[in-house]
Amino acid sequence: MLRYHINIAWRNLWKHKLYTSINIVGLSVGIGACLLIFLFVHYELTYDQHNVHFRRIARITTTLSTPESDLAFATSPYPLADIIRREYPETEAVVRLESSPAVVPYKNELIREKGFYAADQSVFSIFTFSFIVGSAHHALTAPNTLILTESIARKYFNSPDQAFGNILLCNGKPHRITGVIADLPTNTDLHIEGLLSANFSDIRTWTDLDFPVYTFALLKKGTNLKRFESKLQRIATQYVQPELNGVGANDYRIRFQTEPLASVHFSQGKLMDTVKGNKHFNNVFSLLALLILLIALLNYVNLSTAAAMERNKEVGIRKVAGARPIQLIRQFVIESFLLIATAWVIATMLVSLLIPYFNHLLGTAIAFEWQEYGLFLLGVFVLTTLLAAIYPSLTLARYGPIGMLKKSFKTSIKGIIFRKGIVIVQFAMATAMIIGTIVVYRQVEYVTNTDLGFNLNQIVSVRVPTDSIEQTKVKGFYESLKQLPEVEGVTMGSGLQADDLTMATTFAKNNGQRRELMSNYFLIDPYFALLLKLHFVAGRNLSDSLHLDREQAFLVNESFLHEMGWKEAIGQPLEGFGHKGKVVGVVKNFYYKSMHNLVEPLVMIYNTFPATTISLRINSHSLSKVKDAWTSFFPNRSFDYTFLDEAYAAQYRKDKITTQFFNYFTLLAIFISCLGLYALIALTITQRAKELGVRKVLGASTMHIVRLLSNDFVKLICVAILIASPVAWWMMNRWLANFAYRMDIPWWIFVVAGLVAMIIALLTLSWQAVRASLANPVESLRDD
Repeated sequence: MLRYHINIAWRNLWKHKLYTSINIVGLSVGIGACLLIFLFVHYELTYDQHNVHFRRIARITTTLSTPESDLAFATSPYPLADIIRREYPETEAVVRLESSPAVVPYKNELIREKGFYAADQSVFSIFTFSFIVGSAHHALTAPNTLILTESIARKYFNSPDQAFGNILLCNGKPHRITGVIADLPTNTDLHIEGLLSANFSDIRTWTDLDFPVYTFALLKKGTNLKRFESKLQRIATQYVQPELNGVGANDYRIRFQTEPLASVHFSQGKLMDTVKGNKHFNNVFSLLALLILLIALLNYVNLSTAAAMERNKEVGIRKVAGARPIQLIRQFVIESFLLIATAWVIATMLVSLLIPYFNHLLGTAIAFEWQEYGLFLLGVFVLTTLLAAIYPSLTLARYGPIGMLKKSFKTSIKGIIFRKGIVIVQFAMATAMIIGTIVVYRQVEYVTNTDLGFNLNQIVSVRVPTDSIEQTKVKGFYESLKQLPEVEGVTMGSGLQADDLTMATTFAKNNGQRRELMSNYFLIDPYFALLLKLHFVAGRNLSDSLHLDREQAFLVNESFLHEMGWKEAIGQPLEGFGHKGKVVGVVKNFYYKSMHNLVEPLVMIYNTFPATTISLRINSHSLSKVKDAWTSFFPNRSFDYTFLDEAYAAQYRKDKITTQFFNYFTLLAIFISCLGLYALIALTITQRAKELGVRKVLGASTMHIVRLLSNDFVKLICVAILIASPVAWWMMNRWLANFAYRMDIPWWIFVVAGLVAMIIALLTLSWQAVRASLANPVESLRDD
């Protein structure tokens, strides 16, 4: 019996090749898009879950409360881990990890390895590492030892075996390699490529240094994370607060907070954190994928129920011959199963072909592995088959045999309304996605093309060594750059990027009241403003000729002025970051962070500390001369530089990816919707062939026939546009809320989107309608 049903199913699918092809193409595209997005979202949601104990691992972060604001740090003080290990029995192990980029000499070059971390030996008790050579028991137990990942070991020693026991120079110090581990998955928050032995326990102070280490704890089974977090506040009260009081920061408070490891990848708003994921980004992707799949499934349901009219005689005869409804339902479910299975095969082939491009676009390493996703894919396959098959099957099976043979079910009002509703839903989705595409594109253009208030073109930022011996050469390197004719300007200080900012309390007065404002600081020289071409709205720049400027002069931005409520800033007394003096200049706000953030209060002071960065304006073709100068002063250091315009543009990478995906998915939605519309108009023409033939015989013109066939569909698309516009407006306003500076959605976007949807629909309709109007009426009337 099953074989009989399969044969009949193949015969029917082959007989209606047009509708079968349209359904397969639409479903395969929709399923393929949905699979790709599922793989990406699964990749994002399983960050760090390769660790066996990931459900019991928590990261401990720090919040510093100042009199006027709170600062959240992803890191914590050095002594915290020792206190937790000693005084909190609910923890099995605690580890500190400190980012320690290493400069490694290799083949007459110096290579900077960013993925090196200094760590406690307990790191192997908390996180899961697979040792290729060596063991966790002996790793990092001695000073100046090192663990490498397999890829780094092969890079420097050709194989893990050759690396084991060998010596690797890291920042000029020899480290013995005591183990090689397998490369970690790419979806891990700490991209560890090397682990250096460290002894953090000798550091006893809580506040002398910035919070420098990531602290993770492995909790015992059954430990309540919130209760554990509340108990950590005793540490802040007993150990940290006395140090704060000792330096006069009585109004400052420290709080320690916990995050489950599975949530760390999506942690937001913390200083000194690693690059994070964006749940909103995942949600947008998931919504787009579901919309595409829904449009494809609706297409199938719509075409199947509409095509049922062409099978009325077949179904009627089967019923007269004694076929039960369950047998008919089984027949049509098998047809749906074969068609959807074919679509799934094509979809998986498309996914396999597109994954490399997808990974390149998103910077991921997603793999399509059947053994990992098989159960999920089987479930989705069954679900899509049932969703697509049940309604058409029930529709065909519920009519009586007399009605089927007389074709009386054609006039079913419910069926007509249902099919029209599907067309409306499909084109409403497509129109909403067109609106979304335009809004996303214009917002990204807005943030990337807005005047930033400073000029980043051709500015290169070079990191300079910070150790005391190499620091003596920095001034000479700086002066040598000033002598290069290709260099248009040079500045030396703490750097120009958002990551180079320092946070500090600024003491000021407003209407006689003392305020303590937490501010961003750039440590600069007088050439900083000249290099960036900042605009002064009041006062002057710093000056080398005025000696007091080194300790007493402050530059602030307009946001600082507004935050303080000053009408006039010049001459106002300020104190902060070891400087005490007055404001000598106010610069126009410039976007030193991305436009996702409001421009925050900024203070700039003369740098009296060892410089960490030298920035210069130079053509990229002349960069080799800067590198030559670097090599002459720092032969044992890698040349670490960044083009600031590229670094700034990188902040909008995900927004640009969102734009691209909106474009792709909108095209897919329009394509699938048009496939369905094309098939429906073709089916309508077939069903009304005799009516159209009679009209032509009676003198109907081609335009009349085209208008007759198009009118109903045009009305449906107008309804779809009216539904899509407010929904898209609401959704895109929610997306725009992620930007501190955003465009307003103009009315013309909805008009343009509606016109685009209408024109595409009319082009789809017109081609079939014109063909029908030019057909010979004799052919359609011959049977009668």
